[in-house]
Amino acid sequence: METDRKLLDYYLALKSPEAAEWNLSPECLYAECMTRDYVRRYVALKDGIRVCNVGIGTGDWDDYLGYWLNGTGTLTSIDIDPEICSIFSMRQHREGHPNRSVVKNQNIFDVDLPSAYFDLVTLIGSTVIETGDFDRCIDACMSLLKREGCLLFMAHLSRNPVKELVDYAKDRDLRIEQLEQYDTFSKYPFYICKLKRNSLQNEIS
Repeated sequence: METDRKLLDYYLALKSPEAAEWNLSPECLYAECMTRDYVRRYVALKDGIRVCNVGIGTGDWDDYLGYWLNGTGTLTSIDIDPEICSIFSMRQHREGHPNRSVVKNQNIFDVDLPSAYFDLVTLIGSTVIETGDFDRCIDACMSLLKREGCLLFMAHLSRNPVKELVDYAKDRDLRIEQLEQYDTFSKYPFYICKLKRNSLQNEIS
């Protein structure tokens, strides 16, 4: 079947010489582990929570979020690449993921994405770089959030310095919470934090 062929090609690509060296590296595995641990420690689960991840990639992060939610809420995954969306949706269905994502093949800058709808939006890895516009990308992610919602942001320190985020937050009157930096591996230092609206801004929104 065509579906089986596509899935086989996908699994093989993950182990290809081009991808496997990074996917299996200590740096990659450490970043994945710390990001998963961060959301578990710093984001409270509640019944009916609505979560959105921007940028699917291999889908491993989205898979984890679905298991983390464990039936308490819903996950929406957004990606601009139609092939990535198709393979991810197909794979989750075939693997029998118990809390599958609602997949949207859209650009984060699309005006018809839901506004003030999600409790948590996640933006991790190279996604913000790939959009080509740091401020506009974060703005778009924040617009998806409910008044009290938060953006979980993870980025490479050399590509998106903390100062860039601090300046952005100050300009938008946002606050940065639980910022943690990880430099165990010098070739891939990164940070994770939560970005939220200030209380006064919440009251007048």
